[in-house]
Amino acid sequence: MITPCLAESDTSSIYEEVESSVYQIRVINNETGKKVAIGSGFVVEKDSILATNYHVVSEYVNAPDVFSLEYLSTSGDSGPLALLDLDVIHDLAVLRSLKPMGAPLKIAPVPEKGAVLYSLGNPLDLGFSIVTGTNNGIMTQDQDGNILFSGSLNPGMSGGPTLDESGNIIGINVATQGNSLGFLVPANYLSVILERLAKSNFVPVKDRFARIAEQLIEKSQRTLDRFSGNDWGSTRIGKLIVPAELDKSMRCWDVSRTPKKDDLFRHFLTECSNQENTYLSKNLALGAINYEYIWMDSEKLHPLRFFTQYEKMNSSFIDIDVSKSDVTNFACHTSFLEVAGQNFKTTVCRRDYLRYKGLSDMLFSLALVGHERQGGLFNLDVTGTNASAAFGLFKKMVETFKWQS
Repeated sequence: MITPCLAESDTSSIYEEVESSVYQIRVINNETGKKVAIGSGFVVEKDSILATNYHVVSEYVNAPDVFSLEYLSTSGDSGPLALLDLDVIHDLAVLRSLKPMGAPLKIAPVPEKGAVLYSLGNPLDLGFSIVTGTNNGIMTQDQDGNILFSGSLNPGMSGGPTLDESGNIIGINVATQGNSLGFLVPANYLSVILERLAKSNFVPVKDRFARIAEQLIEKSQRTLDRFSGNDWGSTRIGKLIVPAELDKSMRCWDVSRTPKKDDLFRHFLTECSNQENTYLSKNLALGAINYEYIWMDSEKLHPLRFFTQYEKMNSSFIDIDVSKSDVTNFACHTSFLEVAGQNFKTTVCRRDYLRYKGLSDMLFSLALVGHERQGGLFNLDVTGTNASAAFGLFKKMVETFKWQS
């Protein structure tokens, strides 16, 4: 393992110490021989093992018959790579080369806040670079705990290592926020994959889609369990008292229509979203939890006209660009039930992913019925989840509804 002493070194000595262990990772179109995506990677654990980001190699993961993987060294050498294992939740992938790739870098814990860090990679396909920055600590609002890095990470540096002053890996470059801010995946998540591989003697995962489904289901279950265990508080919309923010990761906004003097009806809308999608491909990201409350009432509209307007507002859908080759059609079940002493029509819809067994999108809708000039709607959608766990959250939310005249 490389463990250079960098406490008194400048970036030029860091460059010299680790250059031979950091590579450009390329996804190649087999038909044209041209690259379609690039990132960075580094040698870890063994001299033939490299780590990178999942999103760097996602094109290959989703279409291995169309694309292939290769490395490019700073000296211009290149060669093929094979996928061993992945972690889509933490955006990590582990690859293997057919030949030795250099001395493995050593993984270490995240240093104290304010420590100097060195991020390495291949920005913008311009060659090997080092960026000096600062550890700004673990992002507490991020349940998976990415590190906030004050340094200019650029496209192409994804998957490269970030080192502490002793030359140990503390994180993997994953994203940039602009304005000299970036995010790192803590290296302990990489350790988990490497330990799993070591137990199997580094045999490649048999079914990558089953592995991804397993990870997404586990994350969704963990998230929904956390939500269910929180103290939600409550908020009012119209005559309904409903759950407020389910978790600190949720962002809620009032997007009600601005009232005007000559309005024929009142309309209020609150939307909440966790914005925690897990990237799977350019066209697919799963893990979102969204819900909305809508209230409408009127003293001026005839009941039939009110119903027409009210019906238009009940149009919940999941905004994901998936094809018939990705999922089954939605299967929906409608029934009527009493909630908070009022009658509601409820609709539960489910569609299943074909590649990712056990993974579903769930859509729930609750609509107040039996009132001539007032109506309330509750819509909840959960993508990439275990169906029963999502239904459990819906049930618990509805059970807290109260009616206030």
